[in-house]
Amino acid sequence: MKIIPKEKFENIKQKFFNLSLTQKFLISSVAVIFLVLVLLNLFIYLDFKNFFISVERKNFEKRFKKSLISATSYYVFRNDWDNSLDFSPIFNILNNEPNLIEAIIYSSDGKRLAVMKERKILNLENKSEGLLKALKGEISYEIKKAGESESFNYLHIVDKENVIQEIYYPVIFDGKVKGVVEIYKDVTEVFNNIRTVRFRATVFSIFGFILYIILIFFIVKKIENKEKQLKDKVAHYEKLSILGQFASKMAHEIGTPMHVIMGNVELILDECEENNFVKKRGENIARQINKIQNIIRNYLYVSKKPVPVYEPVNLKELVSDIVEDMSFTISDNIELRTNVDEVTIFTDKGFVEQILYNFVKNSADSIGENKGFIEIKSVIDGEYIKLLVVDNGKGIDEKIKEKIFNPFFSTKKTGKGTGLGLAVCKELVESLGGQIFCESKDGETIFGIELHLKVKNA
Repeated sequence: MKIIPKEKFENIKQKFFNLSLTQKFLISSVAVIFLVLVLLNLFIYLDFKNFFISVERKNFEKRFKKSLISATSYYVFRNDWDNSLDFSPIFNILNNEPNLIEAIIYSSDGKRLAVMKERKILNLENKSEGLLKALKGEISYEIKKAGESESFNYLHIVDKENVIQEIYYPVIFDGKVKGVVEIYKDVTEVFNNIRTVRFRATVFSIFGFILYIILIFFIVKKIENKEKQLKDKVAHYEKLSILGQFASKMAHEIGTPMHVIMGNVELILDECEENNFVKKRGENIARQINKIQNIIRNYLYVSKKPVPVYEPVNLKELVSDIVEDMSFTISDNIELRTNVDEVTIFTDKGFVEQILYNFVKNSADSIGENKGFIEIKSVIDGEYIKLLVVDNGKGIDEKIKEKIFNPFFSTKKTGKGTGLGLAVCKELVESLGGQIFCESKDGETIFGIELHLKVKNA
C-alpha cells in the first residue's frame, strides 16, 4: 500500500483550508454521504446473509419444536433413538417445510436411522462439523452451494450451483441428546432475491450519490453566486464611498475658485452692452461654470440619493444651449439636429441638462470620426414626456445592454471613460420619478428618458 508523502499531504491539507466555506461543505458532505453509502452496502453484502440465517433459524426452531411436540408421542422424546422407533410423524411434519430436499434421522451416537427419500444414504457415514455440534446439543445452520456439500452426490439437486441450507437439529430430553434431525432445504430463490436486493441497493446508492452530488453542486453554486454578488455589492459600495469622498473633496476644493470666477464673470457681464460679443462669450462661460458645479454635485449623487430642485424650464432653450456647447467638442463630421417641442416643463434643469449632455457625448463617441448625425427630440403623451437622443453610430451589443447603466461599467478603452456617466444619469432620472432606457440595432441607437411631469404649453 502506497503511503502519501508528508509534504504532499500537507499540500492537499493547505489547499483544502484555502477553499471557500461552501466548497468545504460540498467536499465534506460528499465524503460523509459516500462513507455512509459504502458502509450501508457493506452491511447489505456482509450482514444480510447472517441476518437471513438468524431470522430463518428462529422461525424454524419455533415452528419445528411446536410441530414436533404436538405430532410426536412422549415415548420418542424419552428414549434414545434407534431402529425400533417409528420416525414417520417427524417426516410428516417436515413434508410441510417449504423447499425441502431431504431429511435424515440420526441416533445419539451419529448413526443414520431413517431417511425421508433416498434409502441408500443410510449406509453412508457422516462426519460433518454440523452433526458433531448437534450431537453436543447445539443447533447447526450452514448455507452453501450444493456442490460444496458432502451430501451433494445423494441430494436431489440438478445444479451444483444451487444454494442449500443444512440444518442439524438436536432433540433433547432431560438434558440429554436423544437424536438429531438433519434437514436439507433449497434456498436458491431466496439467495437470488438477496443478490437482487444487493444489486438494486448498489445501483440506487450510486444513482442517489450522483443525484446528491448534482443537487449539492447546484446549491453550492447558488450560494457561491450569492456570495459573489454580495462581494461585488460590497466592492461597488466601497467604490461609491471612495468616489463620494473624492467628489466631496473636489466640491470643496474647486468650489471656492469657481465662485470667484463666477463672481468676476458676473461683473464683466454687468459692464457689457446687450448683444455684445464679449457678453455672449461671458454668458457661455457662466453656463460652463454652472455645469461644472452641477457635474460635481451630481457625482456626489452616485454615493447618495440626489435631491432635485424643481423649476420651470423651457425645453427648447435648454436643448439649444446643449447644442451650442457640444458643437465645440464633437467632430465636424457629425450633424447635430434638434426636433424639440416648444414647451416649458417643471423639472430640475441641471439634472436634465447633464442627462442629455451624457447621451449626446456617448453618441458622438459611438460615431467617432465617421460621418453621422445625432438628433435630440421630444415626444409628449399626456402627462408623460420622452426626451430622446438618436444616432447612427455602431450600436450596442445585446449582451452588454443590461449592464450599461451599472456604475463603473464602460466599453471604452482604459483612460477614455469612468463608467459613471450613464450610472449618474440613471440616478438623476430615478430621482425625478422617471425611467431611463436604451434601444439599439445595427445603424441606430436611441438613449431616452421618460418623465411623469406636468407639461404646459409655452
